[in-house]
Amino acid sequence: MMHDFYDALADLAIYAGAAPTERQRILKRVGASQKKLKECAHLTPIDCQHKLDLVEAEWRRVLGQKAEAMELYDRAIAGAKAHEYLNEEALACELAAKFYLSWGREKIARVYMIDAYDCYVRWGETAKIDDLEKCYPQLLSPILPAKLAANLLATVATTANQNPSLPPSIHPSVSASISDFGVFSTLLKACQTLSSEIELDRLIAKLMPLAMTNTGADKAVLVLPNGNQWEIAAIRAIDSLGVERAIGLPSPTLDKNSDILPLKMVDCVKNLLKPVIVRDIAQNCDWESDSYILKYQAQSLLCWPILDRGNLVGILYLENRLTVGVFTRERLQLLNLLCSQAAISFKNALLYKKSQDYSQQLERLLTKFSRTEAQLAEQKQMLQAILDVAPIWIWMVNPMGKVHFFNKTFCQDVGAPLSAFLAVEHYKDVLGENAANCLVSDVACLAQDSPHYSSETLTLVDGKQHYLEVTKVQLKNAQGETIGIIGLGVDATDRKQAEELLQEQNQRLEQTLKNLQKTQLQLVQNEKMSALGNLVAGVAHEINNPIGFISGNLNEAKRSLADVVEHLELYRSDAPKSEIADHAEEIDLDYLLEDLPQMIDSMQVGCDRICSISTSLRTFSRGDKDYKVPFNIHEGIDSAILILKHRLKANEHRPQIEVITKYGNLPKIECFPGQLNQVFMNLLANAIDALEDSNLGRGFNEIAINPNRITICTDVLGEAQIKIKIADNGTGMKEEVKHQIFDHLFTTKGVGKGTGLGLAIVRQIAVEKHAGTIEVNAEPGVGTEFAIVLPVKDKL
Repeated sequence: MMHDFYDALADLAIYAGAAPTERQRILKRVGASQKKLKECAHLTPIDCQHKLDLVEAEWRRVLGQKAEAMELYDRAIAGAKAHEYLNEEALACELAAKFYLSWGREKIARVYMIDAYDCYVRWGETAKIDDLEKCYPQLLSPILPAKLAANLLATVATTANQNPSLPPSIHPSVSASISDFGVFSTLLKACQTLSSEIELDRLIAKLMPLAMTNTGADKAVLVLPNGNQWEIAAIRAIDSLGVERAIGLPSPTLDKNSDILPLKMVDCVKNLLKPVIVRDIAQNCDWESDSYILKYQAQSLLCWPILDRGNLVGILYLENRLTVGVFTRERLQLLNLLCSQAAISFKNALLYKKSQDYSQQLERLLTKFSRTEAQLAEQKQMLQAILDVAPIWIWMVNPMGKVHFFNKTFCQDVGAPLSAFLAVEHYKDVLGENAANCLVSDVACLAQDSPHYSSETLTLVDGKQHYLEVTKVQLKNAQGETIGIIGLGVDATDRKQAEELLQEQNQRLEQTLKNLQKTQLQLVQNEKMSALGNLVAGVAHEINNPIGFISGNLNEAKRSLADVVEHLELYRSDAPKSEIADHAEEIDLDYLLEDLPQMIDSMQVGCDRICSISTSLRTFSRGDKDYKVPFNIHEGIDSAILILKHRLKANEHRPQIEVITKYGNLPKIECFPGQLNQVFMNLLANAIDALEDSNLGRGFNEIAINPNRITICTDVLGEAQIKIKIADNGTGMKEEVKHQIFDHLFTTKGVGKGTGLGLAIVRQIAVEKHAGTIEVNAEPGVGTEFAIVLPVKDKL
């Protein structure tokens, strides 16, 4: 078994320089050795498994399978170490170091070569130790006594004298070496401990105690970069009982932990990349401004940069709160080597972490790929099932009409199986005359890049003609070449019939709408006639009184004037004075001369009254232009009151309805006066109707105690609006009525008394025509108030 092991390793060692024919022979012989090693590993895995893994790693190396080789080297080293095969552990580490060195990974090779060197030292194999020191000095330089690198250390006094530009606690450089074998052995073990760990958290957990133990510190803080900021990675301290413990932090961010370590020292190390040492805080005043140092007064402080080829990869802070001068030159030499190894191990750990992350990512991708592949298979089955049961036609043909796919719905509707279409070179051979429209739409689809939509009529298996809506689109390959046509067809026969029925119903609805519009026009006309009736009745009643008064006075004036003319004729005929005096006494001339001017004045008052009514009538019924004009609102309200005055007068059932006007100083507003007059007429007429309804069941005297009253108030709202309120103390209205009072065709009046258009028209005029608002406030048994707000200027 040992012969096969070393023979295989020897053959693989010379493989790279062998001729092609010799390489085939080497691989064949190594294969035979591996077969024997596998049998031994199966029987005695403790003795043979790591040997098999090492041969397999070398096999993978010569074949260029680097990832597999990496894993097998580590397995071989771990197996040899676990079962205490020190010589084979050393050999495995050496071969792994050579593998990484040939790959250009010198940092990783250094770790494995140092491990091999340590194994040979512990084994006592001086020849191999000398050979490694001779062949690989660059890899073993961190641990060779004669090759210790210069470190950046010096005493406070020496540095201050040599370089006064630096603070006394910042050290430039000094040479050092370790010659004591016991110290070197301790250091070698410490470096081995760090180099053997490739997991970052465990590496940090090992570094901290080693740093504290080898320097005499009672507190250690490790600061590492995380992206663009620095964070505290670990804190360890010795408590009052002498037990070393890890300390947790609420926040790892460096600038939020000024109570954990002196941030000024850390910033100095980051900027200068040099260590900062305070061996006796009582004799060093450079850092007295640091809040941490002022608070805790630690006696010895050390802030050390962890460098990798000049790049700062970490900062280690150490302190001893009780003892002065703890950080001696020898301890700093040990710390320098530990930090050098830590820098290498940090890089290896990060590389390992990246490889682990890549491995996990690859594993996740493979898992995702397998899951996706399963999902695709499942979705393919599902899609096939959907296509088969879909109630629409789905098919695919090539540009020459050769069928690739028809779903079951299509085949069932046309009465032909899919196999019949697949057996012919063109689907028209199966569809026959039904294919005529399909051929036309195929040509149109191939002539354009966008989807093609068409309507086709086909006779299906039920013997009836069906109306189909078809969508076709070109199917292209990755090179943009058309390789087929995908089609979707929907049987729209029922929908087309529904559309025809809907069109017929729409025509009937249009006719109904026209009839409704005619009816509405008639209702509006009736509303206008009702308003005209009020107007005519009011005007006739108001004009009738002065005309009757003028007519009665005119007859009396004519008789009186005739007597006066007759008396004047007596003067003209030179009648005797006695006859003239008798005639004057007969006609009572003195009374006539006094009464006749008064009758003329009375008739003049009647005429003025008629003129006033005429003016009010013109104001109320003035025609509107197609644009708004300035108008005095009060004139419109007064004209409406005058026209309705006959309804306000007392009668045998009730006293006179009082109209109280409280006019503000309103400006003229831009409006349609005729429309606003119609608003005032409707609101006042409704108020009178409401008052008359409230009088039902009440006697004359009862009404006189609480008389009917209409109150009209106007006022200015700011500079842009006016407000008109028309209120009555009638029946009021309920809440549900208020919400519908402006609705079209809604009325609370009895049949034949209201059309339900009055208040709807009022709202339309106030809100839509004049950009105003109208509100109603009412309480049952108390009364109703309509409030209209109108803009002074037209909002165009």
